[in-house]
Parts: sequence; C-alpha cells; structure tokens
Amino acid sequence: MSCRMLVATGELPLGRLLDDFKLMAQNKNEEHEHRCDPDHIQGDGWGMVTGKAGGFECNKNVMPCWRDPRFIDLHEVDLDFIMLHARKASPGMAVKYEFTHPFEEDGWYFCHNGTIHDFAVRERSDAQQLFALILKNAGQCPNTTEAIRRTVKSLKDYSALNFMLFKDDRVYVLNMYGGRGEKTPNYFTIKYLQADDYTVISSERLPSCGTQWKEMQNATLLKLTIPQRRIELCDITSEEAVRL
Repeated sequence: MSCRMLVATGELPLGRLLDDFKLMAQNKNEEHEHRCDPDHIQGDGWGMVTGKAGGFECNKNVMPCWRDPRFIDLHEVDLDFIMLHARKASPGMAVKYEFTHPFEEDGWYFCHNGTIHDFAVRERSDAQQLFALILKNAGQCPNTTEAIRRTVKSLKDYSALNFMLFKDDRVYVLNMYGGRGEKTPNYFTIKYLQADDYTVISSERLPSCGTQWKEMQNATLLKLTIPQRRIELCDITSEEAVRL
C-alpha cells in the first residue's frame, strides 16, 4: 500500500492544505521516486478526522478524494485539527469501505502508509492488523511509546510502517521503512513544518506552506501535543524511546 497522509493543527490554512493534499493523492506534488507514476495514484478511497475545540469526527469514502463533493465542501469548514489519508490498496486487498482509513477504536484514530508482509490473515488489511497490534500492546505497556516500540520490534518484513495515531490531545507519527522500502527513501520519508499559527506533518512537503520543512529520520517517532503544538522526537528502536 502506497498511501499519502497528513495531520495538522492550529489556525489552519485549510484551503491550501486541501489543495496540496489533492495533488499528493494524484501524485502531482513533490518530487520522489514514484513521481507521476500512474501506479502510485492514491484513488482507492480517502478519509479524514476533523476537529474543532476538542470535538472530533471521522468520515471516509471509497471514491478518490478529488472526485468527492465532501472533500470540496471541506474548504468552507472551520477546523483547528485535521487528519487526512488517501489510499492505494495493497496488492490483493479489496477496494472497499471497511479497508478505508482512518480506522477508529476506543477513541483512537489510525492511518498507515506501506505494505506489511508479516501478517498472514487476509480478512483484515495489514493496516488494520497493525492498528490492532499497537492497541493490544498499549494494554500491556506503561505508555503508548513503549507499545509502539514493542510493535515495531516484532515486525520484520515490510516496505514501511509509517503511521499516524491519534487520541485526545496526542498525535504519534512513526517514520519507519524497511528493506522493501530502502530503494524509495524519499517516498517514505515524512516531513513536518511548524509555522507561527499551525503545525503540519505530511507524507510530502506542501508547496503552499512555505519552505521551512524538516524531514523525519528513519526509525523515528514524533509526538505532537495539542493545542500547544509541542513536538518531541525519539529513535523508536532505542530503549530511551520509552521516556517520550
């Protein structure tokens, strides 16, 4: 699965974010190894978590975001939080609503980019199984970061484990690509930007948001605390990650 995703909070330039995300989904935005490749257009469904003053709502649809009137209508909505995902289905996985991101459970929202080959069950997508494994480990670990570290350690065969995980006032973003993804590091490197009024974390740089983007290193976990928009980074493979 080669997907595109974005999370942003603050006084959002929403129209610009949406326009750039639409270009990302059509593979017409940033230069990377798959730029303009028709096999890397994310048209197998899209979804969003939207929020204003702490209230959140999840909506998704199987059609491409650039063809969905609801995506266009977002330009007129007043939001201070948004998570967006555009899906390209993994090989052998159906294009249907049940497999469309973000997924929601117990107040957690989750979206993923990459293909994971460790999982044998095909009734659920690899992203769904990754989400379930993180939540299972969260019930056994002292904090979310340790649960993510344990999950990452247990998986071996994947292009990327890149994900965005959100609940209440915390967003966790993992940038981690493996052996199958090492040939396309630009495509799997997540970027982030902290402007004066908003913060955005994205699969690609968004040209309308300026040039002050930073790249996450491979095997890095980013924690974003809202509404303060505080960012913390750690090496998820290190035992020190449990302190985040």
